[in-house]
Amino acid sequence: MAVVTNTQKRSSSNLWPLIFAAVAVLGGVCWGLQLSKGLRMTNLGTNNMWGLYIVGFMIFTGVAAGSLLFAAVPYLFKLDEFKPYTRIASYLGAVSSIVAASLFIIVDIGNPERAWLFITSGNLTSPMFWDFLMLASYMVISIIFTRQLMLVNKGKKDEGSVKPIAVIAFIAGLLVTVTSFVFCFQIARPLWNTPVQPVSFLIAALVAALSVQMVLAVILNKSGYIQMPVNLLAKMGKVAAVLLCIELIIVVGEVLIGLYPGGGEEHAAFTWLVSGEGAVGFWAEIVALIASIILFAKQGSSAKAGSIVVGAVLALVAIYLIKSNLLQAQLFNPLITYAGPPIYGGTTGPYVPSLIEIGLSLGIVSLGALLLNQGLSKLNLGSNTQRK
Repeated sequence: MAVVTNTQKRSSSNLWPLIFAAVAVLGGVCWGLQLSKGLRMTNLGTNNMWGLYIVGFMIFTGVAAGSLLFAAVPYLFKLDEFKPYTRIASYLGAVSSIVAASLFIIVDIGNPERAWLFITSGNLTSPMFWDFLMLASYMVISIIFTRQLMLVNKGKKDEGSVKPIAVIAFIAGLLVTVTSFVFCFQIARPLWNTPVQPVSFLIAALVAALSVQMVLAVILNKSGYIQMPVNLLAKMGKVAAVLLCIELIIVVGEVLIGLYPGGGEEHAAFTWLVSGEGAVGFWAEIVALIASIILFAKQGSSAKAGSIVVGAVLALVAIYLIKSNLLQAQLFNPLITYAGPPIYGGTTGPYVPSLIEIGLSLGIVSLGALLLNQGLSKLNLGSNTQRK
């Protein structure tokens, strides 16, 4: 592992925090406008009450869960080559992802001051309350896991002591399927009410986490903070390619099953998605899926970090579109429409986030990145030779 010089530390730690902080402030301004004028500042409405914020919540919950799995697997299945990078993965899940996921939920609430009711008046039978408990447990588990890994790295504990918390983290990561229950338990939403959704959510979580980890690893490699060999990045890419293939099969299978009968509860929604107002988003999703699979699959002995990063970004785009299209296709095609003019009853869409939504979302992501940057700067999450 290469030693990070003082010059490299200064160049990598001075500019990015300022950028992240500036964008986070911009997000705060956007939130202030949204709070003062209401959710009418967004492009959410009667039909599409869930949009960019909920997709952001799903993605960052997935990153948190996938990061726990990434950190736990090397200690459970003896993948020693990945152990030096588990501290970064665990910290990413502990702070950055959980904070971002939680904030996406808070900004989606019209009256965020009522968020405390999740604690004081939680409904034990509600999947949303289960989601709240899951996020809270992720935070606790990830912090404990990160602390344990840091103690092992300092030689204060042996690796065997990590296994119990690694088992807990692995199980917790798999329970990201709880997020899907908010959608697939709704029997009046046939596109969501399918047993395949928990599997799809788990795969999306793993792909999102792997993609973020790959992009982060390449950035930290260039800064000298770590030196993850490109062949390890290529292995992660191939795992992501397999998962994306499964996700592609799920997407295509759902569409074919919905369209083939020529009618039924799902037909109108899938028609809207494939050849109607939602077609641009759907076909962009398919292109992003196939392109990322190809880029990941072709990485061999001569793997290139640049191609891996492009594949990871395309994979994140694909995951975003999968979740966004899933929401829109059903929300714009309800089984029972509202009485009145088309704005209340007819099929509309597609949904495009407003500038306020985009600015606020970028602010949340930047805040998560700022917290990650601070952790990388203040904690010994890199290689053993960087304790200076």
